[in-house]
Amino acid sequence: MKKRTLFLIGTAAAAGIYSAITGKGLFNKPRFKEQHERVANYVETHYPNAVYTPIEMTANGWVTVIRRIARPNIILYITRDGNGNYVFTESEVRNA
Repeated sequence: MKKRTLFLIGTAAAAGIYSAITGKGLFNKPRFKEQHERVANYVETHYPNAVYTPIEMTANGWVTVIRRIARPNIILYITRDGNGNYVFTESEVRNA
């Protein structure tokens, strides 16, 4: 194989490994499976016809953005209490 081909294969492999570790792209749902289940139920219950962005880990829990049609987006913060229950806190995104 040519050096360039080996370099491209190595780069793609490194990117895939990085995505799996950080939970980006295709690896987001498997990495945050339980959180996706809870958020999907929350969004379906509170905001029918809305969608949410991939979940990201923060220092205190997780975060996602709920996107609504013709309405402001909502930042949804997800934490767990001492009993392991999920706690959702919302913050509406207001455009300046």
